[in-house]
Amino acid sequence: MLRPVFAICLLVTHLFNMGGYRLVFDRLEQKASVQLADRLDQDLYTDDQLIELKVPLPMPYQTNWDSFERYNGEIQIDGIHYNYVKRKVWNDTLILLCIPNTEKMKLNSAKEQFFSLVNDLDPQNEGTPVSPVRMLKSITPDYTFEENLLSFCPPLQDTIVLRNNVEVCYIGQPVPTDVPPPEQRMI
Repeated sequence: MLRPVFAICLLVTHLFNMGGYRLVFDRLEQKASVQLADRLDQDLYTDDQLIELKVPLPMPYQTNWDSFERYNGEIQIDGIHYNYVKRKVWNDTLILLCIPNTEKMKLNSAKEQFFSLVNDLDPQNEGTPVSPVRMLKSITPDYTFEENLLSFCPPLQDTIVLRNNVEVCYIGQPVPTDVPPPEQRMI
């Protein structure tokens, strides 16, 4: 009775380590984004927390907006997650006011730390394995078969077959020319 329960526990742990933690962290990040969007909808932020992004908007006949409107969305710049708060179009520029999503950044950092601990990666050496043992050998070169069947010879020419079945043609004697090639004209 104890062996099946222990086997099931080991299997659940193994499946969680293979990818279940990603589902858990993704769900927590989604929940943090929804909570921040709710706070933004209730205006529970100050204007000094907002960061302004300007994006060129080359559209003809664009009208200017007098005020900002509430806008939902996310963007990641240099590893920092931002949520859109407001937007406005002025002349040929889209102005976005964003707020940093600190909860999502903390969860993303925790996910990366957990991944490096589970997979025996050293965070100081940017993801290199701690032990010198190679964890997974690439098997694709073992089963890749390349056969180059290229022929560059016009009919009735002598050919030489090189390795990989590449044919190279040659003419017995080079043909001398008395006239230099024509000059290229720019039009």
